[in-house]
Amino acid sequence: MSAALQDVLKLTGADTPVHPASAVKASWPAIVRDVARHGEVIVTHHNRPEVVLVDVAAYADLVRRAEANDPLKMLAAEFDRRLAVLDGVDGNARLRAAAAAGLGAQPAARAAGGTRRAGAAAR
Repeated sequence: MSAALQDVLKLTGADTPVHPASAVKASWPAIVRDVARHGEVIVTHHNRPEVVLVDVAAYADLVRRAEANDPLKMLAAEFDRRLAVLDGVDGNARLRAAAAAGLGAQPAARAAGGTRRAGAAAR
C-alpha cells in the first residue's frame, strides 16, 4: 500500500473500500453499493489514490460546510464593513486623516514636488 493511499485512509477511515480504476467500469454497480454502505470509496491508479467517490448527500453536505466556513467570505465581509465607514458623511475626511497619519513625513515631500517614495526610483 502506497504512503499516499495510507494518508487518504487516515482521513476516510481504514474500513473505506479501495478499488483500482480498472474496476470502475467493470464493477460500477458494486462500487456504488460500497459508496452507499461505507459513505465513500477510494479509487486508485497504480496503487495511488486518484479520487474519492461519495454519495450526493455527503457531497452536498461537504459543499455547504465549505461555503459556511469560507475564509474569503469572512474577509470580504470584514473588508466591506470597514469600507462602509467611508460611505458616511465624513468618510472623505476620515480617509484623508488616516492616510496622513500613516504617511508620516511623506506629505511634506510631496508638497515639495516629490511624488515617489524613497527607494522607488532605484527599482
